[in-house]
Parts: sequence; C-alpha cells; structure tokens
Amino acid sequence: MNLDTDKEAWAKCNPEDLWIFDKLIVAKKSGHVCGPRGIDVPIEGNYIVRPILNIAGLAERTKVVYLKDETWDLHPGEFWCEIFEGPHLSIDYSKYKPILSVIGTPHSIHKHTRFTKWEKTDIIHPLPSFLGYIPLRYENLNCEFIGGKLIEIHLRGNPDFAYNNSSAIPYWTDEPDPKPEGYTFIADNDENDFRKGIWVK
Repeated sequence: MNLDTDKEAWAKCNPEDLWIFDKLIVAKKSGHVCGPRGIDVPIEGNYIVRPILNIAGLAERTKVVYLKDETWDLHPGEFWCEIFEGPHLSIDYSKYKPILSVIGTPHSIHKHTRFTKWEKTDIIHPLPSFLGYIPLRYENLNCEFIGGKLIEIHLRGNPDFAYNNSSAIPYWTDEPDPKPEGYTFIADNDENDFRKGIWVK
C-alpha cells in the first residue's frame, strides 16, 4: 500500500497497525522510560511531555516538564518520557531497508517543536524489530530518532524530500520568510496553522 500522508494512513491502513500512531506505545515497545498521566516517574527530574496521539504532527504541544513522583497534573491525553540528546534523524525505509536519511537542525528557540533545516545524511539506524511484518504491507515507512532512540513511526515516506532535493528549509507561519538563495518554494497543501511550506534545493 502506498500512502502519502498521515491522514490517508489513518483512513486506509490495516486497523491492526493503528498502534504505530500511539507514541506512548511506541516508546514503551522501544524500551524507553515512559508512562501516561497517573503513572509516577521513577526519578524526579525533567521529562519530555507530548500528546499520545497527534496525527497533525509538527510536535505540537511538546514540552519539557519537571516531574516529581505523581503525574496527575498532566493532561489525560499526554504522556511523559525520558529526554534524549543527540542528532534528530528522519529515516525512510522500504521493506526493512533504509532508503533516505535526513538530519534536522533544531530551532534555536523552539528546540523541541521546530527545525530550521533538514539535510540528507549517510547516518542510518536499523528498523526496529518489533514492527514485525508491518513494513511488508506498506510502500514506505518513516521513523524518527533522537540520539538513536525511536520516537515516532509513520506509514508513509518523508513528504519534504519528494522533490529530488537534498535540503529542506521550513517557512514557519509566525516567522519571516527565510527566502534562501538557490532554493525553490513548495507550499503546504493541507491547512496548516504552523507552517506555510518549505524551501527545497
């Protein structure tokens, strides 16, 4: 099955595969220290807090929260997870084989939710084994990693690198148009309050 967007994937994928959209389940299967609201954190400190399900993407409402024991102050739709450091990679796979890997440059202010640039890289990570036969049912899968730790799975390829480009620069709605020299602008097709599109080269 060839899917282009997460919305299409949600509507058309095998219902047995819907768990990949649940970031808490993905984190737990990956062996990360994590839990939903109501589960105490094992050690007092900072944790990344995100929506359990976010089809719209763009890391909306992701934040760092200092937690001590109980987590009842979190929203019922959020989960907490240990914080990872290191390169943020977005890797496309075709039938278990990595076919595209890009590395993101984090935004200086919105470190956990935005990037100023994505570029192709030779760095890759193996596809998580717990995905089983899922990669055989879809044309492409996309996985995101921070410091080699899996944080998200998508049943489609990276849409920002579908233009034979090696670089992509986001144009955020509330920021000046970067207008990078030598790049071509591609507008986002869906209604997006956060991003107007990307500049590609």
